[in-house]
Amino acid sequence: MNATTLATIMGICAIPILAAMWFAWRARLRRDREVPLAQHAPAGRIVAEIPRISYISTTPAGSPFERIALPGLAYRGQAAVTIRTDGVTVAVNGEQPVHVAAEDVAGAATSRARVGKAVERDGLALLLWRSGDRELESGFRALTSADQHTFITAIDEIAAHTSDTPRPLQADEPHTTQEDA
Repeated sequence: MNATTLATIMGICAIPILAAMWFAWRARLRRDREVPLAQHAPAGRIVAEIPRISYISTTPAGSPFERIALPGLAYRGQAAVTIRTDGVTVAVNGEQPVHVAAEDVAGAATSRARVGKAVERDGLALLLWRSGDRELESGFRALTSADQHTFITAIDEIAAHTSDTPRPLQADEPHTTQEDA
């Protein structure tokens, strides 16, 4: 078998696989397009700004390897995060900013792995939040440990000052996810 025949066979095998991946991603985008997000940008006092942080992915709470493809949070990339007293804004480069109202913020946590990234223990900062009836975790990798500490402290500060409704996710409670099991 010569190289041309082998390349042709490999190409013929790869086309259906790539097409299936493309159709599956499009279906995920359609499914997650309906997840409700805050419509207005928070305008309260700025608690913290992190102008450069790596956005990793958003996943359902407790399922760190199942990506949610929310508009504005579907793709990994550099982001700017602004944490205000009335909510959080995440602006991933090339995407529309995503706003999370303070009453939907459940807190912050750390992790070592998310879909698309694995680092040292507690190397990822997590924003724990709700969208409708879904509990979500958005993972970030800060450039410095000071930025990660600022992120976690600011998120916990606004989560503590919101309403007294029960919060199923709290950063100070033991939070076992699949990567810890």
